Amino acid sequence: MIETLHRKIDDKFDIDDDLTGFCPSKYESINIHSQLPMRWHRAKDFHIFDEHGNKWIDLTSGIFAMNAGHSNSFVNDAIKKQLDSDLVFSFFYPTKIREDFAEKLLSISPDHFEKVALLNTGSEANDTAYKLIKYWAKANNKKYIVSFRGSYHGRVLSADLMSSGEDNSDWSGIKDENIIFLDFPYGKETKFDPSLLPPADQIAAFMLETYQGWSSQFYPDRYIEDLYSFAKQNGCLFCFDEVQAGFYRMGKIYGYLTYGEHIKPDIVCLGKALGAPLPISAVLSTKALIDDAKKMGGTHAGNPLCCAAAMANIEFLTNEKFQAQLKEKIKVFEARLKDLEKYGIIDYVNARGMVGAIIFNKKVDANAVVVNSVRNGVIPVNTFSTSIKIGPPLTISVDALHEAFDVIEGAIQGIKTTNE
Repeated sequence: MIETLHRKIDDKFDIDDDLTGFCPSKYESINIHSQLPMRWHRAKDFHIFDEHGNKWIDLTSGIFAMNAGHSNSFVNDAIKKQLDSDLVFSFFYPTKIREDFAEKLLSISPDHFEKVALLNTGSEANDTAYKLIKYWAKANNKKYIVSFRGSYHGRVLSADLMSSGEDNSDWSGIKDENIIFLDFPYGKETKFDPSLLPPADQIAAFMLETYQGWSSQFYPDRYIEDLYSFAKQNGCLFCFDEVQAGFYRMGKIYGYLTYGEHIKPDIVCLGKALGAPLPISAVLSTKALIDDAKKMGGTHAGNPLCCAAAMANIEFLTNEKFQAQLKEKIKVFEARLKDLEKYGIIDYVNARGMVGAIIFNKKVDANAVVVNSVRNGVIPVNTFSTSIKIGPPLTISVDALHEAFDVIEGAIQGIKTTNE
């Protein structure tokens, strides 16, 4: 039995060492990717509860969606108010909440963005970016999109074409021969090499995840600087997939700003934490790019209820008091995470803002740390690889951060002792 201020685990709770034997629902596809074998009953702030009263510290933010915390009362009140207004659907017809939200989103974003396209999911946002690039490329006699191996941009065909590598869309029988992949610069000293690219005057755009998801891999700052300079010098669009990185996950409102305040991407894709508990996504760009593309939006895009949630969510996250507290939490988060590099079973650690990953030398050790952490009341992101991702709701308290890291460090120490 474990019971602390932030954790409560009954002695009857257990999970298999290899996380097998768990299916989230017998009524859904077995290909729906399950994370960890517990059934969520409720979630509040940075805590997850199952129906038996077990209580975990959440280090996943629901896969980086709940930056403002689960069941945020400020956001929930806005949802209830909109629900009671008897306007919860509007198709493409204009509404005040939609207009107010679009204006608010642009007002908190860097001022070179001129327009926003509202959508439902991160996949749709990246699909729209693909469309914007293609329209622009055709009009400007360019063709190539440059992406990175190991990237992930969503669950639609255009995202598969731009994700992972050359074979990622094999299931469809469709290829886009004008998408070129570069190796991700995992090494901190890796230099950008333009000789690996097609002719510069034929490159339409560079498409980057702000950090590579599976292990929170950040681009070396010099690499981004040189890549961005190359793009600007050669008239290429520069695009960031911020679906995971946006809304202060990396410390700034958009993660790409941590690479340099002077970077001005042409397209930014937003999702996940934009809408807190409700599905909404957006593409920020220039008037020319957004207005020149055809058939934008969708049936539920800009839904009044989702706009109300997103409006309250970004008001909460941009609050000055919240931001001051966040800066202090980031110091603790980065220090505790980086300190774990001292253990021999760990290859290295990535940390920036309130997201990071522990990369182990062996997959079996990463899995064991996940299992032992969950048994002891802490939920990290299980990647089923050599990495464990960590990204708690930004509302987490400092004492809860320390308690969570104490549990993870204890699990690492246990495995180190076993291996010895």
